[in-house]
Amino acid sequence: MSAAAAMRLSPETDVDPAAFKAAMRRHAAGVTVVTSRHGATVNGMTATAVCSVSAEPPLVLVVLNRSSASHGVVSRGGAFALNFLSEDQSDLAAYFAGRDGKSFDAVPHRIGASGCPLIEGCAARLDCVLESQHNAGTHTIFVGRVLHAETSDRAALVYGDAAFAGLRTL
Repeated sequence: MSAAAAMRLSPETDVDPAAFKAAMRRHAAGVTVVTSRHGATVNGMTATAVCSVSAEPPLVLVVLNRSSASHGVVSRGGAFALNFLSEDQSDLAAYFAGRDGKSFDAVPHRIGASGCPLIEGCAARLDCVLESQHNAGTHTIFVGRVLHAETSDRAALVYGDAAFAGLRTL
């Protein structure tokens, strides 16, 4: 049996977690603030584990650690918004990358149809209701049906190798 075939048969790997994380840091990705609401609780967190799933119907996914406050708010609230930050919003990426529970008082936003905050000045925004969720390791994959999509002429913010860059500057 080939080594590749043996790897497909074995669910266990010997990948060092630090090596895995180092490799993933080399993957540049758009920077998104995932916003959510459940009752009076409003939450936002920076995420790069976001992608499209389907155009018809319009579906997207976001992957959240089950230990994060955002996970519980999305799960209980049944909705989330994806705010794709623009190149001049790295301060918001840093702000929402900290511990959950950040105030939206100083963050220009409006409330979308889902009840979740839509941050002003973003390159794009998607307002979503929860379609399904799937456990995967320590995380949950949340699939959202897009209720509303909008874009601006602003360049997107990307993150890779521990640095921010504007998409137009790459």
